[in-house]
Amino acid sequence: MTENILAGLVGLVVGSLLNVVITGLTQDGPLCRGRIRCPYCHHTVPWRDLLPLLSYVLLKGRCRFCGEPVSWRYPSVEVAAGLLALALWRRFPGSALLWVYGPFTAALLILTVLDFQHFWLPDAITLPGTVLGLMSAPIFPHLGFGSAFLGAVLGYAVFQVMHYGYEKVTKGKRQGLGAGDAKLMAFIGAVLGLKALPWVLFSSAVVGSLVGLMVARCSSQGRFAPIPYGPCLVLGALSFLFWKT
Repeated sequence: MTENILAGLVGLVVGSLLNVVITGLTQDGPLCRGRIRCPYCHHTVPWRDLLPLLSYVLLKGRCRFCGEPVSWRYPSVEVAAGLLALALWRRFPGSALLWVYGPFTAALLILTVLDFQHFWLPDAITLPGTVLGLMSAPIFPHLGFGSAFLGAVLGYAVFQVMHYGYEKVTKGKRQGLGAGDAKLMAFIGAVLGLKALPWVLFSSAVVGSLVGLMVARCSSQGRFAPIPYGPCLVLGALSFLFWKT
Protein backbone atom coordinates (compact mmCIF):
# COMPACT_ATOMS: atom_id res chain seq x y z
CA MET A 1 0.00 0.00 0.00
CA THR A 2 2.79 2.43 0.95
CA GLU A 3 4.60 1.77 -2.32
CA ASN A 4 1.43 2.42 -4.31
CA ILE A 5 0.85 5.72 -2.54
CA LEU A 6 4.47 6.73 -3.11
CA ALA A 7 4.23 5.85 -6.79
CA GLY A 8 1.11 7.98 -7.15
CA LEU A 9 2.73 10.93 -5.37
CA VAL A 10 5.82 10.69 -7.57
CA GLY A 11 3.49 10.70 -10.57
CA LEU A 12 1.79 13.88 -9.34
CA VAL A 13 5.17 15.60 -9.07
CA VAL A 14 6.15 14.39 -12.53
CA GLY A 15 2.82 15.70 -13.82
CA SER A 16 3.67 19.15 -12.49
CA LEU A 17 6.96 19.01 -14.38
CA LEU A 18 5.18 17.84 -17.52
CA ASN A 19 2.96 20.91 -17.32
CA VAL A 20 6.09 23.06 -17.40
CA VAL A 21 7.32 21.17 -20.48
CA ILE A 22 3.95 21.47 -22.25
CA THR A 23 3.78 25.19 -21.49
CA GLY A 24 7.35 25.68 -22.70
CA LEU A 25 6.73 23.84 -25.97
CA THR A 26 3.69 25.88 -26.97
CA GLN A 27 4.37 29.13 -28.77
CA ASP A 28 2.06 31.04 -26.47
CA GLY A 29 3.40 29.37 -23.36
CA PRO A 30 3.79 31.86 -20.46
CA LEU A 31 7.34 30.83 -19.59
CA CYS A 32 10.10 33.19 -18.55
CA ARG A 33 13.58 31.75 -17.97
CA GLY A 34 12.13 28.42 -16.96
CA ARG A 35 9.42 29.91 -14.74
CA ILE A 36 5.70 29.81 -15.44
CA ARG A 37 3.92 33.14 -15.67
CA CYS A 38 0.22 33.87 -15.49
CA PRO A 39 -1.05 34.35 -19.08
CA TYR A 40 -3.35 37.18 -17.88
CA CYS A 41 -1.33 39.35 -15.50
CA HIS A 42 2.13 37.96 -16.42
CA HIS A 43 3.20 37.59 -12.80
CA THR A 44 5.76 34.84 -12.27
CA VAL A 45 4.05 31.96 -10.46
CA PRO A 46 5.87 31.27 -7.16
CA TRP A 47 6.95 27.73 -6.33
CA ARG A 48 4.32 27.41 -3.59
CA ASP A 49 1.64 27.78 -6.25
CA LEU A 50 3.06 24.90 -8.27
CA LEU A 51 2.51 22.13 -5.71
CA PRO A 52 0.67 19.32 -7.53
CA LEU A 53 -3.10 19.57 -7.00
CA LEU A 54 -2.69 21.13 -3.54
CA SER A 55 -1.97 24.63 -4.87
CA TYR A 56 -4.88 24.39 -7.30
CA VAL A 57 -7.27 23.46 -4.48
CA LEU A 58 -5.97 26.06 -2.02
CA LEU A 59 -6.18 28.83 -4.62
CA LYS A 60 -9.59 27.58 -5.79
CA GLY A 61 -8.29 27.26 -9.32
CA ARG A 62 -7.39 30.93 -9.68
CA CYS A 63 -4.25 33.04 -10.03
CA ARG A 64 -3.02 34.42 -6.71
CA PHE A 65 -2.40 37.85 -8.22
CA CYS A 66 -5.22 38.61 -10.66
CA GLY A 67 -7.86 36.05 -9.72
CA GLU A 68 -8.27 34.75 -13.27
CA PRO A 69 -9.05 31.02 -13.58
CA VAL A 70 -6.18 28.58 -14.03
CA SER A 71 -6.59 26.18 -16.93
CA TRP A 72 -8.03 22.78 -16.08
CA ARG A 73 -5.13 21.34 -18.04
CA TYR A 74 -2.77 21.69 -15.09
CA PRO A 75 -4.59 19.53 -12.52
CA SER A 76 -5.76 17.16 -15.26
CA VAL A 77 -2.19 16.41 -16.36
CA GLU A 78 -1.08 15.97 -12.75
CA VAL A 79 -3.89 13.52 -12.00
CA ALA A 80 -3.27 11.62 -15.24
CA ALA A 81 0.45 11.37 -14.49
CA GLY A 82 -0.28 10.17 -10.96
CA LEU A 83 -2.65 7.47 -12.20
CA LEU A 84 -0.21 6.35 -14.90
CA ALA A 85 2.62 6.12 -12.37
CA LEU A 86 0.44 4.05 -10.05
CA ALA A 87 -0.64 1.79 -12.91
CA LEU A 88 2.97 1.31 -14.03
CA TRP A 89 4.11 0.39 -10.54
CA ARG A 90 1.29 -2.11 -10.10
CA ARG A 91 1.95 -3.64 -13.53
CA PHE A 92 5.77 -3.71 -13.26
CA PRO A 93 6.53 -3.47 -9.52
CA GLY A 94 10.21 -2.79 -8.93
CA SER A 95 11.11 -3.69 -12.53
CA ALA A 96 13.99 -2.01 -14.35
CA LEU A 97 11.54 -1.61 -17.25
CA LEU A 98 10.09 1.36 -15.40
CA TRP A 99 13.14 3.34 -16.53
CA VAL A 100 11.85 2.91 -20.09
CA TYR A 101 8.09 2.80 -19.64
CA GLY A 102 8.07 5.75 -17.23
CA PRO A 103 9.52 8.25 -19.75
CA PHE A 104 7.47 6.56 -22.47
CA THR A 105 4.11 7.16 -20.77
CA ALA A 106 5.17 10.68 -19.72
CA ALA A 107 5.98 11.52 -23.34
CA LEU A 108 2.67 10.06 -24.51
CA LEU A 109 0.83 12.25 -22.01
CA ILE A 110 2.61 15.37 -23.30
CA LEU A 111 1.82 14.45 -26.90
CA THR A 112 -1.83 13.81 -26.09
CA VAL A 113 -2.25 17.28 -24.59
CA LEU A 114 -0.43 19.03 -27.43
CA ASP A 115 -2.41 17.19 -30.10
CA PHE A 116 -5.72 17.96 -28.38
CA GLN A 117 -4.88 21.63 -27.96
CA HIS A 118 -2.79 22.40 -31.03
CA PHE A 119 -3.01 19.42 -33.44
CA TRP A 120 0.74 19.15 -32.95
CA LEU A 121 3.03 16.19 -32.26
CA PRO A 122 6.46 17.81 -31.95
CA ASP A 123 9.63 16.12 -33.19
CA ALA A 124 11.27 17.25 -29.94
CA ILE A 125 9.31 14.48 -28.20
CA THR A 126 8.80 11.76 -30.81
CA LEU A 127 12.32 11.59 -32.25
CA PRO A 128 14.25 11.34 -28.94
CA GLY A 129 11.57 8.89 -27.78
CA THR A 130 12.25 6.66 -30.79
CA VAL A 131 15.98 6.77 -30.04
CA LEU A 132 15.24 5.86 -26.41
CA GLY A 133 13.28 2.81 -27.55
CA LEU A 134 16.00 1.64 -29.92
CA MET A 135 18.76 2.15 -27.34
CA SER A 136 16.82 0.38 -24.60
CA ALA A 137 15.93 -2.68 -26.67
CA PRO A 138 19.37 -4.38 -26.43
CA ILE A 139 19.40 -3.86 -22.65
CA PHE A 140 16.13 -5.73 -22.18
CA PRO A 141 16.43 -9.01 -24.11
CA HIS A 142 12.70 -9.70 -24.23
CA LEU A 143 12.22 -6.46 -26.20
CA GLY A 144 14.90 -7.17 -28.82
CA PHE A 145 16.58 -4.62 -31.07
CA GLY A 146 15.24 -6.27 -34.23
CA SER A 147 11.66 -6.01 -33.00
CA ALA A 148 12.17 -2.40 -31.90
CA PHE A 149 13.81 -1.43 -35.19
CA LEU A 150 11.14 -3.08 -37.35
CA GLY A 151 8.43 -1.64 -35.12
CA ALA A 152 9.77 1.87 -35.65
CA VAL A 153 10.34 1.50 -39.40
CA LEU A 154 7.08 -0.26 -40.23
CA GLY A 155 5.05 1.92 -37.88
CA TYR A 156 6.36 5.01 -39.65
CA ALA A 157 6.00 3.48 -43.11
CA VAL A 158 2.36 2.41 -42.64
CA PHE A 159 1.26 5.92 -41.74
CA GLN A 160 3.31 7.53 -44.49
CA VAL A 161 1.68 5.25 -47.05
CA MET A 162 -1.77 6.08 -45.62
CA HIS A 163 -0.93 9.79 -45.73
CA TYR A 164 0.27 9.55 -49.33
CA GLY A 165 -2.78 7.50 -50.36
CA TYR A 166 -5.22 9.94 -48.76
CA GLU A 167 -3.60 12.88 -50.53
CA LYS A 168 -3.91 11.06 -53.85
CA VAL A 169 -7.56 10.20 -53.30
CA THR A 170 -8.51 13.73 -52.22
CA LYS A 171 -6.08 15.32 -54.70
CA GLY A 172 -4.50 17.29 -51.87
CA LYS A 173 -7.72 19.14 -51.06
CA ARG A 174 -8.01 17.77 -47.52
CA GLN A 175 -5.52 17.09 -44.77
CA GLY A 176 -5.47 13.51 -43.53
CA LEU A 177 -2.98 11.88 -41.19
CA GLY A 178 0.02 14.11 -40.69
CA ALA A 179 3.74 13.40 -40.48
CA GLY A 180 3.50 13.77 -36.71
CA ASP A 181 1.23 10.71 -36.51
CA ALA A 182 3.78 8.65 -38.45
CA LYS A 183 6.59 9.72 -36.14
CA LEU A 184 4.47 8.96 -33.10
CA MET A 185 3.83 5.48 -34.47
CA ALA A 186 7.58 5.04 -34.97
CA PHE A 187 8.09 6.03 -31.32
CA ILE A 188 5.46 3.53 -30.17
CA GLY A 189 6.90 0.79 -32.37
CA ALA A 190 10.44 1.40 -31.11
CA VAL A 191 9.39 1.09 -27.46
CA LEU A 192 6.75 -1.66 -27.65
CA GLY A 193 8.18 -3.59 -30.57
CA LEU A 194 6.84 -5.01 -33.80
CA LYS A 195 4.28 -7.22 -32.06
CA ALA A 196 2.43 -4.13 -30.79
CA LEU A 197 1.70 -2.65 -34.22
CA PRO A 198 -1.40 -4.72 -35.16
CA TRP A 199 -3.07 -4.04 -31.82
CA VAL A 200 -2.24 -0.33 -31.79
CA LEU A 201 -3.34 0.16 -35.40
CA PHE A 202 -6.61 -1.73 -34.92
CA SER A 203 -7.58 -0.22 -31.56
CA SER A 204 -6.69 3.33 -32.63
CA ALA A 205 -8.75 2.92 -35.81
CA VAL A 206 -11.78 1.79 -33.78
CA VAL A 207 -11.43 4.67 -31.31
CA GLY A 208 -10.77 7.17 -34.09
CA SER A 209 -13.85 6.03 -36.01
CA LEU A 210 -16.10 6.36 -32.96
CA VAL A 211 -14.70 9.79 -32.12
CA GLY A 212 -15.01 10.85 -35.74
CA LEU A 213 -18.68 9.86 -35.83
CA MET A 214 -19.42 11.83 -32.66
CA VAL A 215 -17.54 14.89 -33.87
CA ALA A 216 -19.23 14.72 -37.28
CA ARG A 217 -22.65 14.89 -35.63
CA CYS A 218 -21.70 17.91 -33.53
CA SER A 219 -19.61 19.89 -36.02
CA SER A 220 -20.77 22.10 -38.85
CA GLN A 221 -18.02 20.53 -40.99
CA GLY A 222 -19.68 17.14 -40.75
CA ARG A 223 -17.52 14.16 -41.59
CA PHE A 224 -14.71 16.47 -42.69
CA ALA A 225 -14.27 17.91 -39.20
CA PRO A 226 -10.64 17.47 -38.10
CA ILE A 227 -9.87 15.31 -35.08
CA PRO A 228 -6.51 14.76 -33.37
CA TYR A 229 -5.48 11.17 -34.11
CA GLY A 230 -2.48 11.15 -31.79
CA PRO A 231 -4.57 10.48 -28.65
CA CYS A 232 -6.13 7.47 -30.40
CA LEU A 233 -2.67 6.02 -31.01
CA VAL A 234 -1.71 6.81 -27.43
CA LEU A 235 -4.76 4.96 -26.12
CA GLY A 236 -3.89 1.95 -28.27
CA ALA A 237 -0.27 2.00 -27.06
CA LEU A 238 -1.24 2.26 -23.38
CA SER A 239 -3.80 -0.53 -23.67
CA PHE A 240 -1.13 -2.77 -25.20
CA LEU A 241 1.43 -1.80 -22.55
CA PHE A 242 -0.85 -2.58 -19.60
CA TRP A 243 -2.81 -5.56 -20.94
CA LYS A 244 -0.73 -7.17 -23.67
CA THR A 245 2.88 -6.74 -22.50
